Amino acid sequence: MLARRQFMASGLTAATLHAAGPQGGQHPNVLFVIVDDLNCRIGPYGDPVANTPNLDRLAARGVRFDRAYCQYPLCNPTRSSVLSGRYPTQTGVLDNNTLLVLEPGHESMPRHFANSGYEVAEFGKVWHGPNRGMRAGGAKPVQRNARTGVTVPWATPEERDRQRREEPDYWDRVHSPYRNLRLAHPEQYEWANKFGPLDDGDPGADARVADQAIAAMKKFAPGRKPFFLAAGFNKPHVPLMAPKKYFDMYDARAIPLPPDFETEAKPIEGMPPDEFRANIDLYAGRAFTTGEARQAMRAYYACVSYMDAQLGRLLDTVDNLGLANDTIVVLWGDHGWHLSEKGMWAKGTLFETSARGPLLIADPRRTQGRVSARVVQYLDLFPTLVDLCGLNQAPWLSGTSLRPLLDRPDAEWTRPAYTVQTRGWALGRSVRTERWRYTEWDQGRRGSALFDHDADPHEMRNLAQNPAQAQTVATLSKLLRQLPVRYS
Repeated sequence: MLARRQFMASGLTAATLHAAGPQGGQHPNVLFVIVDDLNCRIGPYGDPVANTPNLDRLAARGVRFDRAYCQYPLCNPTRSSVLSGRYPTQTGVLDNNTLLVLEPGHESMPRHFANSGYEVAEFGKVWHGPNRGMRAGGAKPVQRNARTGVTVPWATPEERDRQRREEPDYWDRVHSPYRNLRLAHPEQYEWANKFGPLDDGDPGADARVADQAIAAMKKFAPGRKPFFLAAGFNKPHVPLMAPKKYFDMYDARAIPLPPDFETEAKPIEGMPPDEFRANIDLYAGRAFTTGEARQAMRAYYACVSYMDAQLGRLLDTVDNLGLANDTIVVLWGDHGWHLSEKGMWAKGTLFETSARGPLLIADPRRTQGRVSARVVQYLDLFPTLVDLCGLNQAPWLSGTSLRPLLDRPDAEWTRPAYTVQTRGWALGRSVRTERWRYTEWDQGRRGSALFDHDADPHEMRNLAQNPAQAQTVATLSKLLRQLPVRYS
């Protein structure tokens, strides 16, 4: 039984530290940074607007993965996937209120590090809500909605599977903004439809997360055991609010609109309707103007710069404690985020903007300041860290170690990336290769989409029904069939 002790930090809930016996050999520390709703509009990815010196600094220390994809563009499913090392269609976590139930012999990433002799700490939003990975038969956690006080119902994957069989109209009766295309009550999302500076003197919650993580690193640094420290930053998740100085960095009038800009979310002719969803995070239930779009983008960039400053504090601590040569730093955004592309705000689609996210891995023993154009998955993070840190084997993992690409970013790599999204009980499945994105909704019964990223990087022309691409569709459809699907 692992010993447990609590590490307290002022103003926030304590994080649990897991301690295990010492382990021989050299094992690097890991600083594992998760950023909520962070897309690729940041400096390392060439964005001309973003002010992100610390993301730039981290990218210069390691490898930037130019084509990294989440397995589900929503908080709970993607985090459950990364932290369990399994596809969402294997875990059954396909919405924000389904619990991760670990199979016998499986461990979450933090637990696997703890059982391998690491000190482990988690601060901020690492998991989603009360979900931490439970065992079959365990008591389900309950969470109250902080805004409404209403108890939020959570289900296990088995319960969801039973609902799917016995209650085919379940999602018609129980509204879920990412499973449903239409927005039943836009007024429920007023809390999210806000952006602007925080009150003077309010440093924001992410600054407090950084405080906790810094205190933990200082506590761990003199120890004999390596550490795994996960820090989850909430911004740029809505509401898009940050200290005023970060808003002052940007002029809304100078922010360019994307090539596929639209003033409202609406289906486009020739594309499956399931590709589109109503906005809830910003401009819920209504159209917006170009001026409003630029103001929202300014707020998003301000929140990104605020988060970047907190990242800088963590990197400074690694350096000041003399840990830089012994610490792997990983940063990833849990999925992409629409910023008015095709009239949408937020995640929850199978378009590139939603499925692709940033991934930076800095291992001081390996390549620095390079870019890999290979297609990788967030699912690869768990096996990568097992490999780099010399941990006990984890045979349940579905991903592949990225170590070859950290040694040589242009190494041959032919694995595709898979992303899924539900609409009601229907499952949309998407596969990404270096040239193509191909998506089938409900195995094609609700439509399909094919985009040629060499010629159409903004996914504006659906080629799925083009006779000239029949062989490409057949090849990619066959790849989709290789995705492990236990739950849908």
